[in-house]
Amino acid sequence: MLREVYPGGVREPLDSPCVLRDENRAFEKSILVPPSRQEILQDFERLIAAKRLFGAARDPTIIDGSEFEPMLVRKKGKGSRFLIRKVPSRATLARRWERIFENAIAPFALFEALSAKTHEFEHRENLILFGRRRIIYDTQIFDGNEDVGELTLSFESVRNPTLPMLAYFSGARLRVVHIEHIRLTAQRSGYASTLFRYYERLFRDLGFHQFRLNASLSVGKYYWAKEGFDFFDESELESRKAALSALVNDKGLSVAESEIEKLNHARDFAGFKKEMRIPVYRDAEGYYSLEADDRFCEEVPLPLGKAFLLSSPPWKGFKTIPADPPRPAEG
Repeated sequence: MLREVYPGGVREPLDSPCVLRDENRAFEKSILVPPSRQEILQDFERLIAAKRLFGAARDPTIIDGSEFEPMLVRKKGKGSRFLIRKVPSRATLARRWERIFENAIAPFALFEALSAKTHEFEHRENLILFGRRRIIYDTQIFDGNEDVGELTLSFESVRNPTLPMLAYFSGARLRVVHIEHIRLTAQRSGYASTLFRYYERLFRDLGFHQFRLNASLSVGKYYWAKEGFDFFDESELESRKAALSALVNDKGLSVAESEIEKLNHARDFAGFKKEMRIPVYRDAEGYYSLEADDRFCEEVPLPLGKAFLLSSPPWKGFKTIPADPPRPAEG
């Protein structure tokens, strides 16, 4: 069993459940003094030896068989698909880590922080994967011995086209956390909200600027709007207003056009007309439709805004990570 000493004298086996700290302790450990290059390289070796770090490829149509671990297959489940590759060269690992994380945190400290135990949920079978342009964190989520979900995050550093020209050409970067996939059977546990509040603090202190995702899962189309994610494409706002207006007119609802025009963010749609409920129809997998048919046959009355988002097409979203923590309200 691999056992190492980390700052503060903590000595834990890499694959021990004890590594899964409560969220506050993991957060505190993640903002220690930035590691040296040698410490980062040593962490890579520890994770590789424990079979927690590999390469990854997203496009299975360009497979070179010699590049892939024969015993590791495409990720299971319904989430982000990729193939696990052999570990890249140490120089590639170090270069990619510096570009994305700017060497602000050591690999094991990040691994530990990402897998912090929250409520009764733990991350197991978790990996750090190095893709061509992104670093990926992939895990199964357990409640005791029960597998209750999965999570895939990826991290990227890209040019920021919104910066002034001089800053753009000087190499200033936009650092992004992509929520590639999350599935959790215990949807009312509060786990996702708690986890991502913690992640927001963590990545703020690591200098990241945005979360991005594709709100495509059934409940996610409403949930992420409620959590403060906004439409990534500016044209999405006007098309959603038009669709909501068409729904209101079709059902003859007492909603003024001026009320719809005031909606400027995805969260505004999520909270729109909570007192006004309309029937929507749910299928066996938890997806919703405004019309009943052989698949969507369970009628559920929901507030207008929630019903609209749950029954709408997927949308790409983003959330800005504030540079400073929000100040508590006075009084």
